[in-house]
Amino acid sequence: MRVHVFAGPTLPAARVRELVPGAACHPPVRHGDLLRLDAGHGDIVLIIDGLWHQSAPVRHKEILLLLAEGVRVVGAASMGALRAAELAPYGMTGVGTVFDQLRAGVLDADDEVAVLHTPDGRPLAEALVNLRTAFTRCSQAGLISTDDARTLEGLARALPYTRRSWPALGHGARAAGATKAFERVEVWRRTHPYDLKREDAERALALVAAGLPPVTGAGAWVEEPWRTSFVRYWAATFRPGKDTGTAPFLAVLQHQQLYDPHFAGRWRARVLAAVARRNATGAADLESAALRVAAAEGVDTAGMSRQQLAFWLTPEEIRGLEPGEVLLRLMVRSARLDGAWSLWPSTRAEAGELIDAGLPTTSAVAAAFALNAAVEAGDARRSPAHLDPDRIGRHLAARWNLEADAEREVLDAAARDRAFRDFAGAIEVARAFYLGARAAGTSSPPAAVTSSAAASESRRT
Repeated sequence: MRVHVFAGPTLPAARVRELVPGAACHPPVRHGDLLRLDAGHGDIVLIIDGLWHQSAPVRHKEILLLLAEGVRVVGAASMGALRAAELAPYGMTGVGTVFDQLRAGVLDADDEVAVLHTPDGRPLAEALVNLRTAFTRCSQAGLISTDDARTLEGLARALPYTRRSWPALGHGARAAGATKAFERVEVWRRTHPYDLKREDAERALALVAAGLPPVTGAGAWVEEPWRTSFVRYWAATFRPGKDTGTAPFLAVLQHQQLYDPHFAGRWRARVLAAVARRNATGAADLESAALRVAAAEGVDTAGMSRQQLAFWLTPEEIRGLEPGEVLLRLMVRSARLDGAWSLWPSTRAEAGELIDAGLPTTSAVAAAFALNAAVEAGDARRSPAHLDPDRIGRHLAARWNLEADAEREVLDAAARDRAFRDFAGAIEVARAFYLGARAAGTSSPPAAVTSSAAASESRRT
């Protein structure tokens, strides 16, 4: 059994390891992190802190996916308490006062637990739940009245979560005529505990260390149709591939989609086999079978205008192709646009022959990702996101044996033959692999030379 803990400003990693020796400590959770763990049945994931402003937050169905696979997911204190309050009916375990109040509806806002913090987890603000705890405990001690506590809470709530700090609250209290009450709380808090989030986090860790109680009454939802196309896509994007080394399956598939000259043929065969509702037994037979199915369902190109055809075909194709081939190409190029058709695989098993297992794609993907990381480590402003799309476009056109000055219709058709929505979509996918592909195509194998060349490429934005 492995224990993974996502924490940051609420509790440092050193304290996590004191309470749960051997725990794997991670920074605040964000979208994709739970799937990158590749946690298995019987493992425990404790979510304390999470990101949501500067990056996409952890999705509810990422947690459901772990729960469905037998991973015990626990939440407390901050993001963990929020998600646990929402997912308790599905088997996520919530711990602590913050969770209890969120579950009961006493608290109903995300900013109750939000804090501004540095990249290394040092808090720069106070959570509203902690401020309220200080006011309440000070009131219970008889140092301020309940009215004073409500006044100070209102002032704290009025501050944006990024500015909720004791100095900022003191400034607001002076402006509101509540200086005396604030000063009494200020003196009290310096010698009394009031960090409710930390208390909840430590309570959850102690529970994990002692042994979690069994979950009862959850699990029937697993058989319901909750696995949307998004869940499939996230798993393919973030999870290390069991049959593809450490590279996620989608990265391997996309690399071949971009760079394997035979991918377009395999994609065509996959689409036409799905249309014909059977496995491929030969290109000519498969095409005939797909056309027969289309004819039986009344699908043809006779009623399509030239403008409609021009969306999918190049001018040369419109002039020169036979009607049957026109329809076949329309089938292939439009297949990915049907979101309800799960033709695009999310696992290696689903991909079947769409993936060429004989290619060294996994190592190429790993090298590309390592090179991206090395370039960004040298200068955070240099990343694949900043690469010039025109430069990537010229790179792809050359790899696909297209003319350097090819028209947009030609570029889009070539991209759709490879299962992209259009050429612009191919460029966006290629960002992650461009530096690696360029480096692999040079005659300078040493890492230092390759990294330098890649950094030079990334500056040309």
